[in-house]
Amino acid sequence: MYEFRTLLAAIIEENLWTQQYLAEQLNADQGTISRWLSGRVPMSRNHIGKLISIIPENQKGNLLKAFLQDQIPPEYGHLITLKTTGLGPPEGTEKKPLPEFLKNLTPDLRRNLVFVSELAMRSPNVRKIADLIYKIGNNIKS
Repeated sequence: MYEFRTLLAAIIEENLWTQQYLAEQLNADQGTISRWLSGRVPMSRNHIGKLISIIPENQKGNLLKAFLQDQIPPEYGHLITLKTTGLGPPEGTEKKPLPEFLKNLTPDLRRNLVFVSELAMRSPNVRKIADLIYKIGNNIKS
């Protein structure tokens, strides 16, 4: 969880927050925040969702990307490229079968990928970019 915890520490610093302040916002204790930052304990899906809801919009994409990257087992790192712009097909298009590499991931990791993807897709700007990238990648004309 090196990239996520580094980015989380930077976000805390940039926003002039204390660990205690963040703990209060996330209904956690300061010790939990410290353990996240040290990498001893991973952040739960519930807490990442709360964190995303309180950080500035311009920091959300990179934090979600870092969270996901840290969830990917090293042996699959070469198979997966994460970007903050594209997750899933645009509305009204057929869904494709699950890519082979996702079938090999643990159920917990797949759930985390879906959860964070759904969080990211709540942003209208992220959704527009995702739709555009999907259309380009699949040669779909508007």
